[in-house]
Amino acid sequence: MTDALKLAPIRSGPLSRREAMAAALGLLAATAAGPALAQAYPVRAMQLVVPFAAGGGVDVVTRVVAEAAGDVLKQRFVIENRGGAATILGSQTVAKAEPDGYTLLAAPTTMVINPALKANVPFDWEKDFVPVAMIAKLPFVVAAGKSYPANTMKELAAHGQASKRPITFGSGGTGTVAHLAGEFFGLVSDTKVQHVPYRGEAPALTDAISGNIDVMFSTLAGASSHVKGGTMKALAVTTGKRASLLPDVPTVAEQGYPGYDLSAWVALVAPKGTAPEVVQVLNSAINAALARPDVNARLVEIGAEPAPGTPAELAAFMAKDAETWAKVVKSAAIKVE
Repeated sequence: MTDALKLAPIRSGPLSRREAMAAALGLLAATAAGPALAQAYPVRAMQLVVPFAAGGGVDVVTRVVAEAAGDVLKQRFVIENRGGAATILGSQTVAKAEPDGYTLLAAPTTMVINPALKANVPFDWEKDFVPVAMIAKLPFVVAAGKSYPANTMKELAAHGQASKRPITFGSGGTGTVAHLAGEFFGLVSDTKVQHVPYRGEAPALTDAISGNIDVMFSTLAGASSHVKGGTMKALAVTTGKRASLLPDVPTVAEQGYPGYDLSAWVALVAPKGTAPEVVQVLNSAINAALARPDVNARLVEIGAEPAPGTPAELAAFMAKDAETWAKVVKSAAIKVE
């Protein structure tokens, strides 16, 4: 509603013809403002902040989808890699940006994990951002060396329960999604597990192949070549549905642990206050990009699962994911220095 209509004096008598026409025109202008804004946006390139260094999974997925979405919008997404502080630096930059639709964030899973791990996150993801569109989910695969005795998740749990020592599992670092996924399996299976953090995924995979650790919670991109090459075996994937890259590998949930559905993900979010019409334009562009066969195939190739949806669906997903991770962090008493 326009300021003129907001400030119009209250009167008890009927409006004159001129006053009624003015009010009608004001209401029409207010109603039309949204579509007009949507039609005008975007008129220039958009900055898309990726809170990681260039070259990682989130960065590659974001670039693939952003290029296709830019084609839809007839404007470019300019990618800016701003890593640091477990994705907080880049995220904080966007949280403080003008909510005009021209500074956006490729939000990773750590956005909803960090509040459970860290005492002083300098922004509130629920209050400072508007969910726009899920881009993709990145499943993990539970993989072991070929000589490891367990071939299923039930066998893995049984082996751990029968052993005097915990199941050792590796990941690319403490507090990562892979770390929490392993801890969560220990909780749902009532099995003792011990996390072994590495500086990156590659050395953890090497130790899993050689048997220095029992299993590895790995990205599909990291482990799939080893699984297909025969140096590792895949026990399960962590998502609720099977992964397109390893369609013959069952999920953890399929193997007797219903409700186990975890993955990393990347989503497009905007600063709070961004107009709903702009959010809808961006959401439509991302979904259109994900519908392209070439984009879909490329994402699957790099170990990602396209995940189109509405802003409301993304908001609900993020809230549920935050609740799940908070429970895992608390139950496993995970601390990050």
